[in-house]
Amino acid sequence: MNAVIALCTFCEMHGPKVIFTTQTYRSFDNKDTEKLKFYGPKEVLRQPQGLQTELQENCEGCHSLGNLKYLSNEHETRTSFLSAQQPLMQDIKTLLKHACIRSLSCEVHPGKEGVCYFGDESRGHVLSHTFSLKDAQARGLRRWCSFIVFMRDKQFLLNMWPFLVDNLKEIIRELQEFAEKKYNEEEAKCPQRVVRLTTVNCGPGSKPTTNKQSRTINEITNEKHVFVRIHMWFVWILSAGARHFVEILPMGLLDTDINFDLDDPLETEEGFTLINAKSPVNLRVNTQIQDFNEISELNPISILRNLRNALGADQFRQILYAALIGIQILVRGPPVEGLESLYGLCSLVPRACQRVKTHAQEYLDSNICNFISVDTSIAVPLPCAKVCRLDILPIEHRAENTRSHVIRWAGILPLKLPTLLIKLEKSLENEKLIDSVLKVHFSTLQEEWANIAKVVHAMHGRGHRGDLTNLMISLGAGPQDKKLLDAWSMGLPSNPA
Repeated sequence: MNAVIALCTFCEMHGPKVIFTTQTYRSFDNKDTEKLKFYGPKEVLRQPQGLQTELQENCEGCHSLGNLKYLSNEHETRTSFLSAQQPLMQDIKTLLKHACIRSLSCEVHPGKEGVCYFGDESRGHVLSHTFSLKDAQARGLRRWCSFIVFMRDKQFLLNMWPFLVDNLKEIIRELQEFAEKKYNEEEAKCPQRVVRLTTVNCGPGSKPTTNKQSRTINEITNEKHVFVRIHMWFVWILSAGARHFVEILPMGLLDTDINFDLDDPLETEEGFTLINAKSPVNLRVNTQIQDFNEISELNPISILRNLRNALGADQFRQILYAALIGIQILVRGPPVEGLESLYGLCSLVPRACQRVKTHAQEYLDSNICNFISVDTSIAVPLPCAKVCRLDILPIEHRAENTRSHVIRWAGILPLKLPTLLIKLEKSLENEKLIDSVLKVHFSTLQEEWANIAKVVHAMHGRGHRGDLTNLMISLGAGPQDKKLLDAWSMGLPSNPA
């Protein structure tokens, strides 16, 4: 996993400081089977002169390893995990310093302790977890710290949000237990609140106490090897993250005739897994509508554009909204045109959310299918808010100056439409974009919002039943997107934890 994890602290003399970092280095020379002491570039291990001077200027509160480094190797994957007091690469050092300042100053969770996300394309993306350690000699009797996880890939970082947060909380819990035990021992010997109040009440002529104001994390926790523990925790997170979180080709871009080799994955420098598409291993993709290709050669984008022209912008927006948020789509009309329209509409949502029934002999409830097509002779429910019906008139019944396609839906569009719906509408309106380009664009948008739904769904599965508005905003969603995310989560496992 191509990430940097760091421990930051708020020094009372120097402000926010990065005091411990762990980074992954890998060798991609698969021909060389010799076990190495370090799988990264050798120049990384050389101590820069400027870094040496900076370490000497730090106070005890900013000190952790000094010139020492901790190194762990995973020889099977030819990976090294290197920890140091400061990042050993200048560009990473600058970005982490900026992230540290934001983590302990402006980008804080309500109540100061908690998780938040911040970042951009130029300065990277950061998940920050702020916390405090009890310290009898610190200002306010607390030492503020934070763990930050820095990545270049925003979506990959946010997809790993539940995994990272759960494990960082375990580290914080242990550190706080160590610090509280030490704090209680010191308070039993000499209560600091009483000492400080006594000093203040003695008047201007009294001599202040000579308490040391900045202590190392080792002293606060009374744990001699606390940074060894932190190193091993960080190594496990980076190693487990690389094993269990991989980036794959979006399913929306797959065609039924593409073959993939799933047995020989290729690891990239960023920690992603590429799937080799040259070996003849068939990956069966169920399109849910098996008989569509036999009667039409149109792609979904052409169908949607034709449907928009037939319905008009206002009615098309209604059925587009209904399809995206999980309202049942009922297409009633001639078999060929009905199947085409159904195929185009169900392509708007992920395959896991498609429950399609074509040529139904009777109406089926929305619990059974959310996309259904019937003939004009089949009885269907009256217009209601839970079913959006598309009536297509047979050619022989069409008259001049009348619409061939009509939407019958008793629901009301919200004042603020889902973000994805607005993007889809703008794309379809753009006549400069050809259908093949729009197909890839729609697949990318669908994968993006499916990932957002997975993150929110995973947080719910881990017991976070409260308001997740801040998380949704950091993912690029808003309150207007909640119904869409809830509907798309229905295709995910019921217990993602």
